[in-house]
Amino acid sequence: MKIDFHFMDFFILGIILIIVGIYAYFRYREEKHKEEKMLIPNLLSYKDRYLKEKDMYKERAKKFLSMLKEVEREFEDLKRNIKNYRWTEEDKEVLRNLKGTEFERIFTVMFELLGFKVYKPPIFKDHNIDVIIETKEGHKICVDFVDYTERKKVDEKYIKNLIAGKEKYNCDGVWFLTNRFLDDDVEDIIYKYDINLFEFNQLTQYFPSYRIVYDYDDNRTRFHNFELLYKETRDEVIRRDLWIKEVDEKISEIKRKRGEDDIKD
Repeated sequence: MKIDFHFMDFFILGIILIIVGIYAYFRYREEKHKEEKMLIPNLLSYKDRYLKEKDMYKERAKKFLSMLKEVEREFEDLKRNIKNYRWTEEDKEVLRNLKGTEFERIFTVMFELLGFKVYKPPIFKDHNIDVIIETKEGHKICVDFVDYTERKKVDEKYIKNLIAGKEKYNCDGVWFLTNRFLDDDVEDIIYKYDINLFEFNQLTQYFPSYRIVYDYDDNRTRFHNFELLYKETRDEVIRRDLWIKEVDEKISEIKRKRGEDDIKD
């Protein structure tokens, strides 16, 4: 079936499309006007929300800062109360069985808590030296940790190597720490080279219990956690300050533009 379109049909269709187009245009202008009219109130609502969030994060930051200071006070108390960390029989049994890196780390931390500066030699275990400690007076001491499983390797050659390390790093002395006891002939060699020997009995006499290191680790872990939380909340405060500034700038820009438009009209 063939459909014929006449000029009148096209004319009517054109009129309908024009009417629809005009209606759509005015609807668009109306919505655009509403949107522009609500732009500043919407921005102000964002600003109000950011201000509330900023206050919330400031309170959190204040709380974490307070916790940081409390943990730091605990740390200072820990250092002041070193003498209270006495060795119990249970502690001594733990000491007897410390191995390798655990033995080294525990007493390295103790040196730090006792006020020594602690350095690692540039070359790992160079000349059998595990750490170099420095006193408040500036005297440097080479330190070697030998746990109970490694005592058999200590002989005169081993000790001479330590002495060579002492000369290399310009140390004023050598300390040899072990958590059991050495054979008499090995002790004689150590004393022959003027090395300070700290065996099991000397460790429990001159150093605090290893428990102080565990308390130190717990304290420092909490400190770093609160430090991270404090930084994160402070960052959130700074971020809100930036967003509030951007909102204020946007509102000023809109008001300025509207003022210019009014002048043109």
